[in-house]
Amino acid sequence: MTGGAREPDDLAAFFDTRLPRYVDLWQSASAKLSTGSYHAEDLVDDWFSWIGMVARDATASATLIFREASAPAGEDPPDSG
Repeated sequence: MTGGAREPDDLAAFFDTRLPRYVDLWQSASAKLSTGSYHAEDLVDDWFSWIGMVARDATASATLIFREASAPAGEDPPDSG
């Protein structure tokens, strides 16, 4: 993100940085499943990790969208700091 400057790519950049975390979670679970070492506690851990990431990312995405939408045309959106 650009610290308050209006950039249409802010949301795309945000997802570009966050998507690898979802891929890592998926690949970790896949590797454990393929070796037969995925247990019930792994499922619980992965589920809560995924829910936490989705909650944080949905909130951050909504903030980026609403901040951009709230700025009058031609002005920078309000700074979050």
